[in-house]
Amino acid sequence: MEVEVRAIGRDELPKLGRVFCTVVGDELGRDLIADFGYLFEPERSLCAFDGDAMVATGGVFSFELTVPGGVVSTGGLTLVSVLPTHRRRGIMRTMVQRHFEELRTRGEQISVLTASESLLYGRFGYGPATWSARFEIDRRHAAFAWPVTDSGRVRIVEGKEAAQLLPAAFDSARRACPGQVSRSPAWWELRLRDPESTRHGDGTRVHVVHESAPGQVDGYASYRLQGRWIDGVPDGLVQVQELMTQSPGAAAALWCFCLNLDLTTTVELHNRPVDEPLRWLLADPRRLRMTLLADFLWLRLLDLPGALAARRYGGGGQLVFEVADRLVPSNEGRFLLDADPNGAACTRTSAEPDVRLDIADLGAAYLGGVRFANLAAAGRVHETRLGGLARADALFATERAPWCATEF
Repeated sequence: MEVEVRAIGRDELPKLGRVFCTVVGDELGRDLIADFGYLFEPERSLCAFDGDAMVATGGVFSFELTVPGGVVSTGGLTLVSVLPTHRRRGIMRTMVQRHFEELRTRGEQISVLTASESLLYGRFGYGPATWSARFEIDRRHAAFAWPVTDSGRVRIVEGKEAAQLLPAAFDSARRACPGQVSRSPAWWELRLRDPESTRHGDGTRVHVVHESAPGQVDGYASYRLQGRWIDGVPDGLVQVQELMTQSPGAAAALWCFCLNLDLTTTVELHNRPVDEPLRWLLADPRRLRMTLLADFLWLRLLDLPGALAARRYGGGGQLVFEVADRLVPSNEGRFLLDADPNGAACTRTSAEPDVRLDIADLGAAYLGGVRFANLAAAGRVHETRLGGLARADALFATERAPWCATEF
C-alpha cells in the first residue's frame, strides 16, 4: 500500500505523540508531546500514513534565523520519526523532500533542525552550522581575575514580570548572534510554566535579570539548583541553563551571581557557545572544564543564491562556488558571490570556480562556524583556483562563533 504524507489536525496530535514516543522510547515524552501542543503548527506538519495508521511524524516551526548582518525566515524541522516497521522504505526521504517544497513555496530559503542522530541529516544536505559546549567549574576556584564593578543590580523575577522581561531581553540578544532562532509567545509560555515533562527530575527553574539602571533590563540568566549534602556538608549543584545578554558588563554580573550561590560547590553551564567569554573572566581559566562539545543547529540551503545574498560578509570581493546538490537541482552548478560590507548578490555563472563543495558543507560554513580551509583539510572542500580558500574564509568570517540557544 502506498504511504500518504500529509499535514495533520490538532486533534491528531495524540497519535503523533504515540508514534514519536514509540520510536524514541521515552515514556516521559508522552507528557512532553502534550505540552508541545502549545507550540505545534498543524498546517506545517508532515506525517505519513499507511492506510489509516500513522507510521511517521514530522513538524515545522516558523522561525526567524539570525545570520551575519540580518535575519531570514526559516523553517525548523522537528519531531521526525519513523516506526521501526516502516523503515528503509524511503518514507523519511519523501517527508524531507515535501518539507523542502513547502519551504520554497513559502519563500523560506533555509531549513534548520537540531538532530537526534548526527549521521542522518548529512545525506539530505544539512551541515552542522553551530556547536554547543557544556562546561563545569568548582565554584571555590571561580574567582574573577579582577573585581566586577557593576553599578546595576541582579534580581529574581517570576510570574508575569518574567513573562514580560525575558522575551524582550532574549529577542534583543538573539538578533546580534548568528545561529539564534526566534521564540514565539507560545514557546515562552511553555518555558516559563516549566512543566514536569521538561525538568528531567530536576528542580524548578529560577530566573534572574540584570538591570543597568532601574527598569532597564539588559540580560538574564535561568538556572536550576539541586540541593545536595555529603555528611552534613553542602554540596549543591547549579545548572545554568541559559544566560543571554549583549552587554559584557551584564554578563560578568550575571556570571558572578551564578558562581556565588550559597550551599553549592559545582556550577554547570549548559549549551554555551564554543568561544564562551567566561573563561577569560576567571583568574584561573583552567578550572573551567569543557565536559561536552557537540553539533547543535544543522542548516540546509534551499535557495542558494537567495540565502547567500541575505547575509553580510567581511570586506568585499568575489568568489565562484561550484556546488553539488542531489536533492535540489536548482542549487547545482556554479555561482558567483559578489559581496561587500553593505550587501551581496549571488548569480549563476560560467566562470571557473574558486572552490568546489557539496551543499551540506556550504551549509556548515554559512554562518561562519567552520573555516573552508578546515573543511578542505578534511577533503570536504576542494580549492580549484589558487587563493580560493583564503578568499572564502575572509568573506565568511564572523566576530564570534555562531550559537543557537534553542533546542527544538
